[in-house]
Amino acid sequence: MEGTRQELPFVVMLASLFGFAKAAFLGFMGIIGLVSWDDVTEPWGIGALVLAALFAIASYALLRGSRVARMVLGALAVAGGVIALIYVFVGPTSAILPSLFTAALAAVLIWLLYGPRAAQEYFATA
Repeated sequence: MEGTRQELPFVVMLASLFGFAKAAFLGFMGIIGLVSWDDVTEPWGIGALVLAALFAIASYALLRGSRVARMVLGALAVAGGVIALIYVFVGPTSAILPSLFTAALAAVLIWLLYGPRAAQEYFATA
């Protein structure tokens, strides 16, 4: 007898969509980084593409109910948020608002994964 699978909660689906959006953004930035490889002093395109792949894979696995994907997306969001907050202080003044926005989105993603009761119950039974 097979156990019944709980339906995917909206907050988990939304967190996965955030992850896919981040993957698309990082993939686009990675392509720009590769195209402009010779014109920049610090090549970062490959790193952005690797992060895009991690976000995409984890977001897809999150839709399948993977607890590991939840932890990976949470860890990537924490790392991205911390890096964004550091960049607020060490980056140029023009990067303050985008960095704060990036950190806020990372906090929203973490909350979507771990805050709502629906997400907690879904991953408790997954």
